[in-house]
Amino acid sequence: MTFSLQRRMEKSRIRKSARFKKDIISELPQNLKETILCLLPIRDAVRTAILSRDWRHCWTTIPQLAFDDIFLDSVWDNYLEHFHDEELKMLKFVSVINKVILLHNGPILKFSLSCPQDIDNDTLVFQDYIDQWIPLLSRNGIKQLTIEGFMSEHSTALNFSSLNLTHLRLVDFWFPYTPASGGLTCLKYLELIDVVIAEEHVFDCPVLEKLTLVNCEGLFRMNFRAPHLKYFHQLVSFMTPEISLAGLQNLIQYSFWLSRDAIVHTKAFNVVKVLSCLPKIEKFSVGMNFIKYLAAGGAPNRLHEPLLYLKTLGIYDINLTDVNEVSTLLCLIQSSPNLCKLHIKDTKEGDLEDYWKKVSQKSIGDHLKIVIFSHFRGLKAELELVQFLLGHSPLLKTMFIHCGQDINKDVALAAAEEMLRFPRASTRAEIKHLEHVVEDIYSI
Repeated sequence: MTFSLQRRMEKSRIRKSARFKKDIISELPQNLKETILCLLPIRDAVRTAILSRDWRHCWTTIPQLAFDDIFLDSVWDNYLEHFHDEELKMLKFVSVINKVILLHNGPILKFSLSCPQDIDNDTLVFQDYIDQWIPLLSRNGIKQLTIEGFMSEHSTALNFSSLNLTHLRLVDFWFPYTPASGGLTCLKYLELIDVVIAEEHVFDCPVLEKLTLVNCEGLFRMNFRAPHLKYFHQLVSFMTPEISLAGLQNLIQYSFWLSRDAIVHTKAFNVVKVLSCLPKIEKFSVGMNFIKYLAAGGAPNRLHEPLLYLKTLGIYDINLTDVNEVSTLLCLIQSSPNLCKLHIKDTKEGDLEDYWKKVSQKSIGDHLKIVIFSHFRGLKAELELVQFLLGHSPLLKTMFIHCGQDINKDVALAAAEEMLRFPRASTRAEIKHLEHVVEDIYSI
């Protein structure tokens, strides 16, 4: 072997060795590092500082900080379980968060915080720190804020209007907030779950597009001045005079859930009263006991003003033995000439003899393409509804059937065989079995 050949081989080995020793993760682009860190729990993101010199300060510039349940578990395992004094536990918890925030060096666009439920919530300690963090978050350009587990009547106002938030989510929260001048002027998405308001206020939200209110004592849609509201989701315990749909003519998506029975005595059609307030609605769903309220007074064959924009309809917890509820469902279907998706979920026990066979309509809509039954039980009324939809939907593509856990296998098999024999208005219509229940038809 010549000297020159040996030299070339040695250089090749050196190049290969250098390639293997190369620190690949340190040479990742900054935006890719940031993406990786944002996907990690905050504790693991901080720990990446030991990877190399180039990674030492990377976590300090990530645009989102999530002190969520994963963070709580890690802090508990490493620090809090060693303390017996509740106040010391809370102080240690907030001091860890405080240290992370103070070491952070860059915009914080998204911030989420969960108060530990395993500690006796000393609201004054917790709130003192939150009061300090709000100005810091404001200076760092916070846009999305989530706070969970801040429920105490002794808490004082948190000035959210000092933050130019676009998203605000509060869960298990005492909300003694007094609106400042100008209100929440940049807020587009507001989600309030188990929130209690101290005093009645009207919140100015001039660009608010999406509002969610779940079990919020003392809070109603009328508490929000939101002329551009398009998406509204609400769950309440009781129907009250404060629950009104007036002023919601720009809504395109609306869902309403009523957790307790609605005691309604009316000679008018509630379905007409409600839907007449939603002329632009595209996605509409009702569940639990609200279908009873909607069906109070019965229903006409069709609404006087058709729902021209309605494309997705979800009816949950319907009683197929109740003529008013079934008539309301049929009214909604026949009043929606552009309806594409229909979801029926959690039907009640019992049968309504031959109701659907008496309906004389030849077609219930030329655009219905997808029908979903969740928690199908094989009831006669369900099968009659399936037969009706198959026979009156000329453009139907797929009917999905999800059988409930309590259905007998023999009943499910018999129902499937019977459905296969039903005549179909669409030559392309298929019946498919679903393994998992569809929780949200909007995602389909």
